[in-house]
Amino acid sequence: MDDQFFKPLLSHLEHKEILAITIRAASMILENGGETYRAEETAVKTALSFGAVTATAFVTPTVVQVSYTDEDKRYHTAVQRLTKRGVNLKKISQVNELSRRLAKRETVTKPGQVERILNRIDNTPQYPVWMIIGGASLSSFFFALMFGGILREAVTALCIGFILRISLLILDKAHLNSFIISLLSGAVVSICTEAAYIFTLIPSIEIVMTSVLMQVVPGLAIVNAIRDMIAGDLVAGNARLIEAFMIAAGLSVGAVTGMLLFGGLL
Repeated sequence: MDDQFFKPLLSHLEHKEILAITIRAASMILENGGETYRAEETAVKTALSFGAVTATAFVTPTVVQVSYTDEDKRYHTAVQRLTKRGVNLKKISQVNELSRRLAKRETVTKPGQVERILNRIDNTPQYPVWMIIGGASLSSFFFALMFGGILREAVTALCIGFILRISLLILDKAHLNSFIISLLSGAVVSICTEAAYIFTLIPSIEIVMTSVLMQVVPGLAIVNAIRDMIAGDLVAGNARLIEAFMIAAGLSVGAVTGMLLFGGLL
C-alpha cells in the first residue's frame, strides 16, 4: 500500500481531527509515565500516517505541541496542557503498538476508527484494588528482608505498607499534587513505624521505614529523566529530575515531621 492511498483520504479529513487524535495519542503516552522521546515519536508517526507531509512534536512533562504540514505546505499546529500524570505501562504499550501499526500501514487510518481504539485504550480497567494493595504490601515485606531485617520487621513493614497504599488510594481521589501526597505519605509511614517501635514490635525503625518508603520512591521519574537527558531532551529531562527531587524532598520532610509530631504527643 503506497502513499497515494493516503492523499485522497487526507482531503476528506478535517485538520482539527488529525491534530486532536495526534495530540491525544502523545498525551496518553506522557500521562501514563512514558518517556518524552516516545511521546514525540508517537505524535509524529500518527500525523504522518494520516497523510501529513512533514510532522514534528515538542513535548515537556506538562505540554504537548504538534505541528505538521499538508500537501499545500500549510502548517497546522495544536498545543495541549497536561495536568495529570501517573504510571500505566499497559496503556503505553498499547498506544505505542497502535502508532507503529499506523506507521507501517497495517491498519486503515480513518480518524473514527483510531479514535475508538484510543478510547478503548484509555478506558482499559486498572488492576483490582486488592491486587494493588496486596502487591504493595508484599513489596514492603520483601524489601525488609532484602535490607537484612528479621521476620518481625518484615511483617511490620507489610502491615504499614498496607496502610500506606490504602492512604494513597484515598489521597488520589482528593486530586492533590505530588508534593503534598509525598509529604503525607512520609508522615503516615513515620508515625506508624514509630508506633510499632514504641510498642516493641520492632527493634529499630530504619529498616521498616526504608522498606515501606520504597513504594513511593520516584524511581520511574529518575530513570525517565536520565533517559531524556541522554537523548538530548534537556528541558524535559531537567524538569523530570526536579520533579523527582521534589517528591523525594516531600517524603523526607513528611517522615521527619511525623516523627517529631509523634514524639511530641508522647
